[in-house]
Order: sequence, then C-alpha cells, then structure tokens
Amino acid sequence: MASILFQNESLHIQSESRQILPKTLSDREILKTRSEGYLKLIKGLDVELLAETRGKEELIAKIHDEFGTAELANLPLGILAKCYLGHPHEVHTLDLSGGHIIQHYKIGESLPDHFEKARTLAKHNAYAFVEVFKDKLILIREDGTATKL
Repeated sequence: MASILFQNESLHIQSESRQILPKTLSDREILKTRSEGYLKLIKGLDVELLAETRGKEELIAKIHDEFGTAELANLPLGILAKCYLGHPHEVHTLDLSGGHIIQHYKIGESLPDHFEKARTLAKHNAYAFVEVFKDKLILIREDGTATKL
C-alpha cells in the first residue's frame, strides 16, 4: 500500500456547502396530499381576511413550505376558492404571481387570466379550492387529496 512520506504543501480539505437548488416538480409531487395547516390557511381566507401583514406573510410562507424548493415557474399562479362572504360574492383568488393579492369576486364578475377556467370547479362542493398553474389545474378536496386536470 502506498503512503505519502513527504509533503511540501499543506493539504486544504474543504467541504462544499450544499445549496438547495430549485427543482422541477413532478406530477407525483404536485399530487401529494396537502397538509392540514395549508388547508386551514386557505380555507380561512374569508374568515380572517388576513388584514394584518403577518397573516399574509404566514400564508405565503406556508404555500412555499407546501411546495418545498420548487422553481418559481412550478408554483401555482394562484388559488381559487368558493367565497363564503355571502351574496353577491361567489369566489375569491389568491394571486401568487404578483403582489400576493386576495380578491373577492361577485357573481358574473370576470376573473384574471387562467383563473376563469377554474371558476365552476372552485364553486363545486367536491373541492375545497383549486390551485391554478399555467398549464394545469390541481383540484384539492377537503381531505387534502389532489387531482390534476
């Protein structure tokens, strides 16, 4: 077995710090059951209205936690859900593509791009809410299970 007898230079062993790089989400990851905390936050949009900045920050942090280190392009553009503020409100959006805006829409009021196609599904009692992506809709049931459309 060979061994080093003389060494003129000092050895510098450096461990590379591992960075967590953004990743592309597979269908399996996108269709995982949503956590109870995530469901509770999304369902509470009407009740709490997130008037405090802390509430919005908590919501956005929870959404990012739910999707891990996914690339920005793989995160939902937003979330559309049935609105429980009463007549004439029908649905509300949480727009994640821009300023994280929560907006409530009245019956017949047009929704932003990509959200309109999810309107009927969001109002359906079978789903708690719909995650709107550029190229797909993910339907989330009350128990957190997800279905791709």
